[in-house]
Amino acid sequence: MLAPERHRLILLELESKGQVTVVELKSLLQVSLDTVRRDLERLEQEEKIRRVHGGAVSKREDVATNQAFFKRKISQNERKQELAMYAVELVKEYQAVSLNAGTTNIEVAKRLAARFEKLTVITNSLRIADILAQKKGFTVIIPGGYLNHEEFSLYGRSIEEEIMNFNIDLAFISINAISLDKGLTDFRQGEAEVINAMLKSAKRKVVVADSSKFETVSYLNISGLDQIDLIVTDSFMDSGLLETYKKHNVSIINASLS
Repeated sequence: MLAPERHRLILLELESKGQVTVVELKSLLQVSLDTVRRDLERLEQEEKIRRVHGGAVSKREDVATNQAFFKRKISQNERKQELAMYAVELVKEYQAVSLNAGTTNIEVAKRLAARFEKLTVITNSLRIADILAQKKGFTVIIPGGYLNHEEFSLYGRSIEEEIMNFNIDLAFISINAISLDKGLTDFRQGEAEVINAMLKSAKRKVVVADSSKFETVSYLNISGLDQIDLIVTDSFMDSGLLETYKKHNVSIINASLS
C-alpha cells in the first residue's frame, strides 16, 4: 500500500475515533511500527494530526458533518472494528463485493482497502466510496439514485435494478437489528430495497453486526435469517445467546472464537 493510501486510512480512523495508537494502525495498515511512526510524523508536519505518546489524536473539531450519523458511527465503534477484521477474512483478491450503507460496513471498507489490491466493490454509500477512492486497483461502482442526506447514501428503484445486473461474490450487509422472531429489520427508508437487491445478487450473503444489534427489532422488515449464509459479530456477544442462535441453525462467526 502506497503512503497516500495509508495516510488516508489513518485520517479516516481519527475521524471516527478521535485518537488512535500506533499498534492499532500497524494492525489496520499491515505495516511495521516504524512505517506507522513515519506516516504520523509526515501527517503532523502537514498539520493534519497531533502526535501523542504511543499514537495520534485528531486536530479537527468539525469532523461530524451530520450529528445523527456521527453519533451512531462512534457507538460500539471498537466492536465494529473488531468484527471487520474477521469479516474480510472471507474475501479473496479479485472478487466482486457489495457493501450497503452503514457504520459497520465503513469499518469493513477500511479493512478491505488495507488488505487487498484488486477488488470490484458495489456500494450505495458515499462514505464507503470515499474510503476506497484512492485504491487504484479497485473498481468501485456506485449505482445512481436519490441522496439520503442523513446517511450519505443513495437509494431508489434505479439503484435496485442496477445492483440486480451484477453477479456479486459476497455481499456484506450492515443492518440495524437482528432477532430470531423478525429476522433482519432496519429503520432506514430506502435501504431495505437496496439490501434485498444485494442479497438476491450475491452468491454468499454475510451480515456484519456488532453484538448490541441482536434481539432488537426495528420497524422495517428486511428478510428472514434463512435468507443469509452467515453473521459476523464481535467477541462481546453473550455466549448463551450465541448458542440459542446456533440451535436455530443460524451460522455465526464470533470474533472471540475465531
